[in-house]
Amino acid sequence: MNRVLLSASLLFQIATASPCLWAESAESAEVAAARHRRVAQRRAGVHVICHRGAVEFAHENTLEAYRAAFELGADGNEIDIRATRDGVLVCFHDDMLDHLLHGYGDVSDYSWKELQRMAFRHPGRFGKHCRIPTLREVFELHRDHAGLMHLDVKRPGLVTPISRLLDEFVMWDHVVQAPADFEDPRYKPTPGKIGLYLDRSEVDANAISTALKRPGLRIIVEDPRGVALALGRELSRPSAQPVKDQIGIWARQSPTVDARSKEELISVLRDADDWDAVASGDEAESASADRILRRARAADELARRKTRSPDVLAVLEERVRRRSLHRNWRYCGLDGSAALRALVALRSPESVGVARFCLWRNDPAVAAAQNPAFKTPPSWTDWRTKTPVFGLLESARGPAVEKLCRDYLALTDDEARAIGVPQFEAAARTLLSARPGPQTVKELLSHRLSQVRGRAILFALSQSDQGWAREVLRQAAPHALQYLLDKP
Repeated sequence: MNRVLLSASLLFQIATASPCLWAESAESAEVAAARHRRVAQRRAGVHVICHRGAVEFAHENTLEAYRAAFELGADGNEIDIRATRDGVLVCFHDDMLDHLLHGYGDVSDYSWKELQRMAFRHPGRFGKHCRIPTLREVFELHRDHAGLMHLDVKRPGLVTPISRLLDEFVMWDHVVQAPADFEDPRYKPTPGKIGLYLDRSEVDANAISTALKRPGLRIIVEDPRGVALALGRELSRPSAQPVKDQIGIWARQSPTVDARSKEELISVLRDADDWDAVASGDEAESASADRILRRARAADELARRKTRSPDVLAVLEERVRRRSLHRNWRYCGLDGSAALRALVALRSPESVGVARFCLWRNDPAVAAAQNPAFKTPPSWTDWRTKTPVFGLLESARGPAVEKLCRDYLALTDDEARAIGVPQFEAAARTLLSARPGPQTVKELLSHRLSQVRGRAILFALSQSDQGWAREVLRQAAPHALQYLLDKP
C-alpha cells in the first residue's frame, strides 16, 4: 500500500492536474509587490512558524488552522505535503489515514475524489467543514496573508510539482525551510532558532524570553500567542467561520455502505488464529496485512452501527488483548487499535481496564515483529494500541479514567519509556477532560514536566469564560492572561 517512489505517470498527473479543481490564482502587480515587501519584512526578523497550523484552534493541517496562525500573530506555518493516487498535492501529516480519518491506507492509495469521502474522526469546532486541503489552496491562503512556509515533504519525488506551483504563485520567497533536494537558487532558507512546541514551553514566559535570545530566526510553535506578544504583536480573535463552505462537497460524496450482518462482522474478528504468528516473505506478509485490515474495518463498522451486544464487546476485547503482530509497523496491532477504539466508542464497561492493559503491556512476543532498524525498546512495537489510549478516553468519565491518568503521570521518564512512547501531555489532557476544574489544573501546574504544566495552562485558557480559570491563571501563570482577547 505504501508507494515510496512516484512513477513517471503519477508525476505527469501531478504536473497536469485538472485546473477545474481550483480557483484562479491571479493577482495584480501592485498587490504582488506589496506581498513581497511584507514577506521580506517577515523574513528579516524573528519569524513565528506554527507546526501544522495553530492546532489549539482548529484541526491540524487544515485551512482553518493555518489561518488561525496568522490571526494569532504568527508569520507562517509548517505544512506536510503528500500526493494522491491521481496526482493532487494535499496537506496531511500521517503515513496512515486511520488515526485521523475514517479510512485506512496511505494518501497515495486514493484518488482526490475518494479521499474527500473520508470524514475526520474528530473534526473539532469546524465540524463537517473540516477536511484535507489541497496544496494549491494552502498556497493561496499563504499568498493572501503574505505568510512564510516551512515545507515538510513527506514523500520523495514531489520537488518538481511543488516547484512548479511555487513558480505559478511566485512564492519562492515565502519558503523559509524545505528538504535538501530543493536546489532552486530562489530557495533561500532562514536559520532556525528553536522549537517550543514539543515540551509546551511556548506558554512559558521564561522559556520564551530565553528562546528569543538564541541565534537564528525561526521559532516553531503550535500556539503562537506567547511568542507573538513577546515580540510586541497584536492578536486578533480567530474566525469562527470556515475558510470555505465545504458542506456541499461532502454532501455529494456517497459513502460506501457495508452490507455485512453483525454475525458476519463478528466472524471476521474471530478469524484470527494467526494473531501471534509473524508472517515472513512478501506473499505471506501481504496476506497477513489483508486479514489484519479486514478485522480493523469490521471493528470500525460495529462501532459505527453502535452495536453494543455482549458478543460484540467480547470479541472486540479479545482482539485488543490478542492484537495481530506484523513486521510492517503499519499493520502491527492495527486490528487491536481499531477494536480498542470501538470498545471505547461503545462505552464498554471494560474499556478503561483494557486501555490500562494496553498501556502497560510489555509482551516479549513482539520481538519477532520488531524492526531492528528502530533503536527503541521492544514495547514500542505495540505503539498502535498504546498511543491512541488517552485520546480515546477523552470522551470517558469516572474514577477509573482519572486513576489511569494519575498513575501514568506519576511515572518517571525511564518508566514511561520502558512501556512505550511517552505520553505525559496526552495523559494530562485526558485527566483535564475527565475532571475539569481548578483542582486538576492546579495539580498539573505542579507537575515536574513542562509539557504537562503547559497543557494545564492551555486548558485554563480554553475555559477563560469561567471565573475559576482566570483566577488559577492569575495565581499560577499571570503572563497567560495576556493571551486572552477579552482581558478583564
